[in-house]
Amino acid sequence: MRQQTNPFIIECKPCRKPKPDAAKPSIWGRLDADIAQGLSDQREKDQAAATGGADRA
Repeated sequence: MRQQTNPFIIECKPCRKPKPDAAKPSIWGRLDADIAQGLSDQREKDQAAATGGADRA
């Protein structure tokens, strides 16, 4: 084999790095956000029903 005349150089381009401010998308898509919103809505309804029932008695 012939010896290389020029050294082997690896170039690292900065545009390939992930942006630090971009949030990593979930593998579940919007499903986890929708479930979290549904749970918080359900908690609010339960709390409203609990306080409304106590006022009537």
